[in-house]
Formats: sequence, structure tokens, C-alpha cells
Amino acid sequence: MIGQATQSVFTKVYVIFLMTIYFWFYVLCGLVIFGIGPAFHTITELFMDNQWHSPNYQFKKGWQLFKKDFWRVNRNAWVFLGIMLVLIYNLMLSTKLNYGWMLMIQFIIIFALALTFCVSIFTLLIRTHYDVGFKDAIKLAIAQFFSSFYQLLFFIGVTVVIVGASVKWPGLILFFTPGTYVVLANWFSRRWYQKIDRLLAH
Repeated sequence: MIGQATQSVFTKVYVIFLMTIYFWFYVLCGLVIFGIGPAFHTITELFMDNQWHSPNYQFKKGWQLFKKDFWRVNRNAWVFLGIMLVLIYNLMLSTKLNYGWMLMIQFIIIFALALTFCVSIFTLLIRTHYDVGFKDAIKLAIAQFFSSFYQLLFFIGVTVVIVGASVKWPGLILFFTPGTYVVLANWFSRRWYQKIDRLLAH
């Protein structure tokens, strides 16, 4: 019993490690700027297809996925990245204005930033899980964002914890953070997938 549990934990750690190593290699292949989106999409698709079956995490298969959707994923990713960069820039500008009403503006910007980030992650997962177009995936992702306030707080909280841990221990970024985040984001979305599946069944 203990041996099986130990093997299961080792397999999961190994899969997350493989996903993270692949992620950083693909990021570098995309010259960082053009590699982040496709790399994240690639390891997400690998996990969706194979879960914890480690022998199926083959570099060649991942490389084919990376090349296949490279430009499409980049176009989609930069829509969200562009919006977030504009929001971050405006948030920085707002901190230089000492007016009471700016607090409301800052709150709106922070909410929009959280919305854009979460929808970008949910859209990626949905497009990997279902054969849907970009616009339809965004609609489903926005619906997921507003579907459960407590689950959303949990997801944002987990994201903050992962980012905080990665800042404190940079080694996690190189070996575990990207893979761990894909696994947690997919786990968080499982109920939403079940709801979509029920709707499709009818």
C-alpha cells in the first residue's frame, strides 16, 4: 500500500517535472516572446491527453504540437497579453494620481486584470479540451469566470500562492511551477467541463 502510494507520488512529480522542462525548452525555441503561449498550450494538451501516464510524455510528440499551432496560439495569446499590458500600464499611471476617486478606478482595473488573466487560462484549457473556435471558447471562459465566486477566489488564491512560492524559491520556476499550474488549473476546471458535457449530452 505504501509502495503504491510512493510510486503514485513519484509518477506525478516526474510528470510535472517533464512538463516543466518541455515548457522551458519550447519557450526558448520561440525566442521567449513568441514561445510562452505555444509552450503553455503544448504542455496543457500533453496533460489533457495523457494525464499521469508518464511514458506518453514524449518530446517528439510535444514538438509536433508546438509547431502545429504555433502562430494560431501566438495570435490568441497576444490578444490577452496585450490587454493585460495596457491594464498594468494604466494601473501604474493611476498610482501617481493622488485623488480619492482613483481608488475606484484602480479597483476596476485590478478586476479587469484578474478577469483577463483568468479568462486567458480558461480559454486555453477549453480549446484544448473541446474542439471550439476562439470566440466560443472566450464566451465559455467568461461564463466559467462568473459561475462560482468561491471557486474563483480559490483559483486566484492558488495562483497568488504559486507565484509567491516561485519568487521565494526560484528553483521551482525552472523545474515545477509551469507544470504544477497546468495540473491545478485543469483540476479546478473539472466541474465546469462536467457541466459543459451535460449540456452537450442534451
